[in-house]
Amino acid sequence: MNISKRVARKILTAAAPLLLASGAQAATAPSYLGQIPGGDVAQIKSIVANTCSACHGAHGNSLMAQYPNLAGQNQSYLIKQLENFHTGARTNQIMQAMVATIPPANFAADVKDLAYYFSQQKLNPKINANATDPKTTLKVLTLGEHIYRSGMPASGIPACMACHEADGMGNGPMAIPRLAGQHEQYVFTQLEQFSDGQRSNDPHSMMRMIASKLTKNQMTAVAFYVQSLNPGLVLGDGPKNYEQMKTRRNQTPLIGVPADQVASKNAKPTPAKTPQL
Repeated sequence: MNISKRVARKILTAAAPLLLASGAQAATAPSYLGQIPGGDVAQIKSIVANTCSACHGAHGNSLMAQYPNLAGQNQSYLIKQLENFHTGARTNQIMQAMVATIPPANFAADVKDLAYYFSQQKLNPKINANATDPKTTLKVLTLGEHIYRSGMPASGIPACMACHEADGMGNGPMAIPRLAGQHEQYVFTQLEQFSDGQRSNDPHSMMRMIASKLTKNQMTAVAFYVQSLNPGLVLGDGPKNYEQMKTRRNQTPLIGVPADQVASKNAKPTPAKTPQL
């Protein structure tokens, strides 16, 4: 075999995994947990269509703000939550009933595949409930941004972005969820449940400790900020698009929040609320 043929074979051998991944991504692409999804496409499609889509949408974009968007969520976080619903470490009548429909013999593989499927979907706030949810005032969003990015040290509240990242994308290897683009109503509910102990599957009680120190108005502000946060506008600790820092007409000084996410100056302040599930 001449040199050119040996080189060509090496290139094809190295490229093969990438070619396979592009053609059958769900079956071959490894996750950051070092696990490879099982690739039972028919089974996963059936579970998504018959169990998940009614609340979360076929592609993870929920049309109802009380149910979370799953599209683009970190795979490890989704695996943890599904397992927690299964064991009772996290309680919710609807989700526990849904998880119970997954065949026990295939549970671990199906959970892994479901989590991978939704993690690979594209979050689109323009087609989920965020498209019709009411916007809030600049004052509320500014408070939310301050808590998210700087925390409130005097009250013992750390910055949310210390764990959930500046762009709101969370931390996959640590099973910390993406918050950017998540429904305000859902985020508020989870903060409230952590605060009063209804939800307790947070490692080392971290979220319970933080949420218990937040007022309802502060929870609302943080929830609106993360709902409005566009990861594409954030780079590291600051904005990708420095136009976001200007205060000209029709613009907002909020990092990562497009101007069209802010209600008019005449809008009434958003009251704290307790969404019903």
